[in-house]
Amino acid sequence: MAAGFSVKDALNKNSKAGIDESPRARFRTKDISIFKMYRNDMNFYSVEQVEELAGDILMYGLKQNLELVYAPCEKGEYRIVAGERRWEALKYLVSKGYKEFELATSKLTTPQDDDEEQVEIIIANAYRTKTVSDMIEEETRLKASLERMKAAGKKIKGYDLQSGRLREVISSMLHMSKTKVAQIEAVNNNLIPEWKEELKGERLTFSAAYELSGMTEDEQREALGKFTETGELTHKDVKDMKAEKAAGQQVSESDTEAEIGMNPPETKAGDDYETPHPEGITSICYSCTEYETCNVKTGTCISCDQYKNRTEAYKTDEQRYSEEQDAIDRETKKKLREMEQEEKTKNLPSDATGEIKSIRVSKEKFEEYTGEHRKPYMITKDDGFKVGNVVKLVVFAAGKATGETADMRITCKDDDITCSGLTDGWCVIGLVAEKEE
Repeated sequence: MAAGFSVKDALNKNSKAGIDESPRARFRTKDISIFKMYRNDMNFYSVEQVEELAGDILMYGLKQNLELVYAPCEKGEYRIVAGERRWEALKYLVSKGYKEFELATSKLTTPQDDDEEQVEIIIANAYRTKTVSDMIEEETRLKASLERMKAAGKKIKGYDLQSGRLREVISSMLHMSKTKVAQIEAVNNNLIPEWKEELKGERLTFSAAYELSGMTEDEQREALGKFTETGELTHKDVKDMKAEKAAGQQVSESDTEAEIGMNPPETKAGDDYETPHPEGITSICYSCTEYETCNVKTGTCISCDQYKNRTEAYKTDEQRYSEEQDAIDRETKKKLREMEQEEKTKNLPSDATGEIKSIRVSKEKFEEYTGEHRKPYMITKDDGFKVGNVVKLVVFAAGKATGETADMRITCKDDDITCSGLTDGWCVIGLVAEKEE
């Protein structure tokens, strides 16, 4: 696949009789009333921060077309393929008296089958900020649609659906590592319904859910009982439970051996007794390639002169290559980001030193970050923020600044380089109130 390939522009719709829908720079548009549009039942993404988006549109106008398909029904005339959040923001503006936002210039596409349309909806939302529930649902739906398209012999330009590697296609479409896709599949396939509900309600972290998916259903329900009692279950809690379970099994094995008596079983010819070389209190034997054949394995090992990591040893050449490429991609993105930031710094005017960047927030968000029980972290677009910078939170309502502000200092920062859960151009920053001198 060529570098820079855009899947969204490459959906192959040539099967539409006599219609040429090959990718191009021009497309058909029409000014359409927002009241003739209706939401797409296949759009499962959460719609948030509509008022903030409405404020942006009020100030700068609609920067990106809505994408519609003409499909009249009792709900309206045009079904939304991409831009539902923009549509909600436009309706909000009109409800507030800004009637000039009723007509929206929209891109019109030809009708597609459900699977093609579902794929296009997911691709259109590839770069948005998503909840864990969104990510799990989109992977599930995308995989199901691609499997049906593959079975029907359909194609997507740039991808061979018959290659048997749908995980790579999903990874590329969602701009997500193959490891992350595999983790989502594990959660989808193995997590019991009760835990899926907790994850959907954001009462359980994804990392904890992934650890739980590696446990049996009975073990998961046992963990659910502890969660119900305490109201919290972290990734570390699950790992500790699994370690305790593994240690208990090892103790049981040791008890069985003790029942045999002092005389050990006969060994095969050529076997020699070895002085136990492991030492420690937490076993690593279970992840060793020699676990099945080792005659000195214990449940209390943290160091061993013959340890060979099973996961690392059994990696395929494809997995190793993929990891190497991922590492190269991360390093390249990091260097490009640093070069871009350095270039911006060089071009700053001399009087810009010490400039305080502004972050626009709603009144509700402002109180969340400055109130008594304030949130310590914020997800926002990366404006070149650095640890130690002072940023100004500015309250906007109905597209206008209210005059309320607060200076906050950045204590830490994660971006898409350091955190796989973030998309390019977004970051998480830690904030504390800036003390007056």
